[in-house]
Amino acid sequence: MDFECPLCNALINVNETCPNCGSEMEDWGRVEDYFDPYNPYLDKDTTTMGESPHECIHLFTCPRCGYDTRIIVNQIPT
Repeated sequence: MDFECPLCNALINVNETCPNCGSEMEDWGRVEDYFDPYNPYLDKDTTTMGESPHECIHLFTCPRCGYDTRIIVNQIPT
């Protein structure tokens, strides 16, 4: 059975508020994509960082103050 991230595939929206300034934070994608220039183009199974096999970690950043955090999204079966 295959699993996919519902946030990566635009099936859900995550609204996160910045704890510093109260602005709405933006989803900047999978954290793994920032560690190597080719990661966004590789198979997701080869670029995971040790998280649970059915989780996807996303980077959320505040456009106003620059605060960032990571959000774990549970993958869904496809």
